[in-house]
Amino acid sequence: MKYVYNRDVLSDKIFDFIYSGSLHDAVLQRAFKGKKDWIGNVENAKKYLREYIDCIINNKFSSQSDHDVSFIKTANNLCNAINSNRPPVAEDVFSFGNAQKLINIAVKHTYSICYCAPEFRENFRYCHCPLDSVMLNEVWSRYKKSAGTDKRKENLKNAEFFCQSWGNEGQAGDVQPEICDFPERYIKFQNAIREIIGEGDLYPIEFDYMIWK
Repeated sequence: MKYVYNRDVLSDKIFDFIYSGSLHDAVLQRAFKGKKDWIGNVENAKKYLREYIDCIINNKFSSQSDHDVSFIKTANNLCNAINSNRPPVAEDVFSFGNAQKLINIAVKHTYSICYCAPEFRENFRYCHCPLDSVMLNEVWSRYKKSAGTDKRKENLKNAEFFCQSWGNEGQAGDVQPEICDFPERYIKFQNAIREIIGEGDLYPIEFDYMIWK
């Protein structure tokens, strides 16, 4: 059999690689309890995420709010597609916490294109930083030091809220609700990153590369 270059086929395979690696991170360890292998077979979920990633690559977002509307829509679609295909053996539901990790890690993988094509960097300017236990603790340790005295006193009371496990973020009971907007803690996390970055030219997704260890 002779193998020839087919851009469409290869693009599908590349995205499958990005998707499987990102999904692994999104349901790792305690972030999603019970059997997990079935999730990768939900084709609609992959389709929704690819549409979002393609918008980034093609620089379709004109503002932060434009991007964020697409992000929450994608998170909704991922949760609905995956949870509507839950088998009887499933012990957990796919929450916003899982969805944001899947989306943001897919962005992080895709951003690696900038290693050899830096002209794509600006396309990622509106993307978010993944919320996970490592980044929650790292961001909190920096944010509480950089905040002013009044804000620091106020937010020290919120440390437990800020740093709690991310896997169940946005989940209520046994059924994943429709996500109308970003959960409060996710907004606090992203805003804290923007405050830490300040007026510099670093993007939130780049902050994750710089800090995650």
